[in-house]
Amino acid sequence: MDSVGLTSRWVAAARARESYRLDRLFDDPLAAALAGSEGFAWLDHMERAQPWGQPALYVVVRTRFFDDFLLHASWGTGARQVVLLAAGMDARAFRLDWPPGTRLYELDRPEVIDAKDAVASSAGAHPTCERWAIGVDLGRPSWPEALLSAEEYEAQEPSVWLAEGLLFYMTEAATRTLLGGASVLAAPRSRLGADLVNRDLLTSPVMWPLLGTFSRRGAPGRFGTNYPEALFAEHGWEAEVIQPGEREANYGRWPYPVAPRRMPGVPRLFLVRAQRA
Repeated sequence: MDSVGLTSRWVAAARARESYRLDRLFDDPLAAALAGSEGFAWLDHMERAQPWGQPALYVVVRTRFFDDFLLHASWGTGARQVVLLAAGMDARAFRLDWPPGTRLYELDRPEVIDAKDAVASSAGAHPTCERWAIGVDLGRPSWPEALLSAEEYEAQEPSVWLAEGLLFYMTEAATRTLLGGASVLAAPRSRLGADLVNRDLLTSPVMWPLLGTFSRRGAPGRFGTNYPEALFAEHGWEAEVIQPGEREANYGRWPYPVAPRRMPGVPRLFLVRAQRA
């Protein structure tokens, strides 16, 4: 598993710790096994590197936000095709209450898919939807062919997409290629969720300890934009952008003030909900 693939283990560790809480925002029974000792060790290291930033808290809020997005989009629009880009150790295929007939496609490198399948099989976990795991390199422009060749995927039908914890690690060119590929395969009225950072976060001295941790582990942050709405609009998506801590991404847990978007030079995290025009 490459360095970026391994980041999915510390994210699973954050989900596992949240699942232990009495006031948890979600429950992920597979998370601890998916994280393994390596994931918990990485999470502990990151928390020490930037204790005030609480990297795990962002993962928790992001997870709940996109849980709600995926369920609302699938139940509310009637879409029965869900595509998880760089699914990593995501366990939503096993833990969410999907509408009957949902086909969920998990795309990631083959070794990542194999590692997750081994954990799920050992735990005796069964998906709550029709799950298709597709081993593919999303950094290559040919990845859409792998999805199109999957059984029953229909590009003419509405779909729901998620790129969670992915764009941060990609170059700008790769990000645009990925969004372009998704646009080709997403019919009108399809939905897309994604998270990303702004450019100020990637250059802010206050973020250096955390960014340095990612870099030393071979997964540096590469892409950010101060204009996420424009980025998605270029690829045919009408985007709504929300910052953690705002009303729809707070859940009574986010302790930091949210700086208005008009204020320059502030490191920012963006949660995106978009619709295919």
